[in-house]
Amino acid sequence: MPKSISKFIPLLIILVMILVFILSLIRGTILVRKSEKEINPKKQISEAQAEGYSLKEVDAKTGQLRWKLLAKHGATEESLQAALIKDITAEIYKNNKAIFTLTAPSAKANASTKEILLFGNVTAKDKEGNFLLKSNEVALGMGTSLEAQKGFNLVLKNSGTISGENALINDDQTKIEIGNLEEAAFKNIILSGKKVLILKEKGGDIKNATISEGGKVVLKDQNNSSLYADSIEWEENGNVEATKNVTYTSEDKIFKAGYLQLKPDKTIFAKDNVLILHGKTQCSGKSFSYGNDSKIILTGRPKAIQGEKQITADKIIYDINTEKVEAIGNVQTTIMDNEGL
Repeated sequence: MPKSISKFIPLLIILVMILVFILSLIRGTILVRKSEKEINPKKQISEAQAEGYSLKEVDAKTGQLRWKLLAKHGATEESLQAALIKDITAEIYKNNKAIFTLTAPSAKANASTKEILLFGNVTAKDKEGNFLLKSNEVALGMGTSLEAQKGFNLVLKNSGTISGENALINDDQTKIEIGNLEEAAFKNIILSGKKVLILKEKGGDIKNATISEGGKVVLKDQNNSSLYADSIEWEENGNVEATKNVTYTSEDKIFKAGYLQLKPDKTIFAKDNVLILHGKTQCSGKSFSYGNDSKIILTGRPKAIQGEKQITADKIIYDINTEKVEAIGNVQTTIMDNEGL
């Protein structure tokens, strides 16, 4: 090897070593930055709260504890932010006092969003023993309400029972919003419907119930009379209002209308294409009122049909007890044959 080339060999070795060092330094910097992105201090704080499968939610404004959760077993997933946990006990708080205790065999917990979904025979109780909820799923989130999902049964001591698909229950149990209500049985009424809102006294009786998108009310204090309609509002004083596709059945009488009101004094008012079916009598008109004297008064050019006889007048009075029809003003009587006239 020429001497001129051999002189440069040490220099080349030094340059190669420097280049290797620089490449190693660059690679190390990249790895450090990647680790900092994957495991940042904020995430470490969240995961520290979830370690040991303990999690809590604190009101950001008041600093008061909303709920806390403990679990015996579990495994983290989704970049350590979510956990599938087992054997859970949770408590919901109001004014720093536990108001509900929940138990569940399984749950999914997110330490970042503080959202919890308990599932598999979830049970929730209050401290006084007045409230017992059993549900397939219960969600906890940013608040102190209970959200039951995928089927539930609720027992309210000294008040009633409720079962349905899902429900949102506030912390003092005075407001219950139910989706697909199968049955809510209370002292004076039984409810069912697609969307139902129940307002009640804390630990006491129901005050108001509103049904929307179709439902039914059974009035236990009125010989189990039943009321179907698209929309129904019931009040504890006995006032009931129903709107659209109304059918009210009371003993052997059927009333249909676009709007019907059952008043606290047991009288009835209905309007919008009313129809009354009783025995062999059929009455129809624009509106009717039914008092406590067994007489139904129909107005709006009403019509009554009994057998082959059809009566039209300005006003018709139908006596439920005697099944007699009294027509007043511009009376027209038609005898119908089997084909209708």
